Amino acid sequence: MSDQINTRWRPRIIKSGIFIAMLCIIVFICLFSITYFQLIRANLSLSQLVSDLQKETKNNQDAITEMQTSIAQLQDDVQKSQALLSKQEQILNANKWYVSEAQYLVRLANDHLQLAHNIPMTIQLLQRAEQMLQPISTNEVIEIRKSIMADMSHLQAIPQINTTLLYMQLNALNNQIDQLTFPITPLKANANAPVTPTTQDLPWWKAGLQETWDALHKIVIVRRTSPNEQALVLPEEKSFLYQNLHAQMEMVMWAVLHHDQTVYHTSLNRMIAWIHRYFDPDAMITKAMLQNLSALQNINIQPPDATLTATLKLFDHYFAQTQAAQ
Repeated sequence: MSDQINTRWRPRIIKSGIFIAMLCIIVFICLFSITYFQLIRANLSLSQLVSDLQKETKNNQDAITEMQTSIAQLQDDVQKSQALLSKQEQILNANKWYVSEAQYLVRLANDHLQLAHNIPMTIQLLQRAEQMLQPISTNEVIEIRKSIMADMSHLQAIPQINTTLLYMQLNALNNQIDQLTFPITPLKANANAPVTPTTQDLPWWKAGLQETWDALHKIVIVRRTSPNEQALVLPEEKSFLYQNLHAQMEMVMWAVLHHDQTVYHTSLNRMIAWIHRYFDPDAMITKAMLQNLSALQNINIQPPDATLTATLKLFDHYFAQTQAAQ
């Protein structure tokens, strides 16, 4: 009986087992499909995310590369700017050195002009200063160069005196002073002298008195002379007169070296007056000496009325502006 029952339920059980197995398989397949689908979606999301991350990484790398390029360009620009600033600073320092050297030359030229009155040396120093400023093309330096050239034109227009040549000429005349000669008879006979009366018609006592008076006139001669007549110089006084003339000539030479017009003319006039008064006017050496001294009177040794103060003020203004700009 039990065997019949088992035989009757067995196919059902088998079918139920198969159905359950099939149902499990279907559920498993569904679950596997769903899981696989979710996995695929996750993979796709991950792939998209990875792709986006790769793109973003590439963009970041491109941005970093571009930033590095910009930084390198900026560094290059900074280096160029620093080099340009350094070069400009070097040029500015070089310009300041050139202007300082030119200022020193102009000051030296002004000293030669004011103290030694040496116009040729002053012009040479100004030319060197102007050449020193030629490489600089700023407006301030151009104004300084114009002022220097104006000073040179003004100095070149002033009549120049060769002090060395004039001094040598005076020295030669000084050596000729001892060759001046005195007149043989400096005192001329007086045309208005009273005529001595004859003693033939006089009494004996008057005749004796007259002869005694004539003898005294021959021993001592008193004569009034005019200022324009030749003066009598005793032999022991001649050396003093030569020494005085030498002293006056040395004063003239001193005046030439110091450009003192008053002392120059005063000493020359005094020498001419002494030569006229004491020496032989007919002697050739006297005439030549007077002619040379008269020619020397026409020479003007007065120092030129010139100064370089305006140019020096331009230098001071330039350095003041340079210091203010720093």
